[in-house]
Amino acid sequence: MSLISAIFAEAMRQVIIINADINKSETTQALIAAYRKGAESVDALVKEIVITDLKFNPNKQLPNRIAEPEPDLMEAIEKLKWASHIVVFCPVFKESINFKIKGFFDRIFLPDQVFVVNQPNFSNDFRGRSARIVSILDEAAWNDWQTTQRATYMSIKRSVLEKCHIKPVHTSAIGHLYTLENEYAQKWLKKLFSFGSKLI
Repeated sequence: MSLISAIFAEAMRQVIIINADINKSETTQALIAAYRKGAESVDALVKEIVITDLKFNPNKQLPNRIAEPEPDLMEAIEKLKWASHIVVFCPVFKESINFKIKGFFDRIFLPDQVFVVNQPNFSNDFRGRSARIVSILDEAAWNDWQTTQRATYMSIKRSVLEKCHIKPVHTSAIGHLYTLENEYAQKWLKKLFSFGSKLI
């Protein structure tokens, strides 16, 4: 393999995991660990963004008051630019997403939020990257999903990631996990390991 081919192959194995669980729950951590182990089993480089640990203003800025991203957001942006594949683990409570999680996506991905006056080369065009959204439902949201099949993550998929030219965006909806020991949970842990090993 030539040096250029080796560099390209390595660049195709750079994964960012976004932990969008405000509570950093044991369940979410276990699901993330399964995906990470799968990715690392094929020598992918993996970095993580834990949204709840970031310090930033989650409120969407007015068009005439665009704020320069805080240091934590700039670091997250650099990680996203580095990655070839982005995986979002996002717990969903009924049909809502926590305001800080929404604020993270608003501030980083929306065109009028990421413009920085002193950085003319800054862009929210994430073309050439793929993604997966893992939606982890609480009991009420899971019951609603079984009845309506309404995907609560579609706003992130269509209005955020795909608008920034991230394609394809795969999605998974995981029902309420009462315990990590039951058959359903174990099935998803194995499935996420498989997704990680295939970098999808």
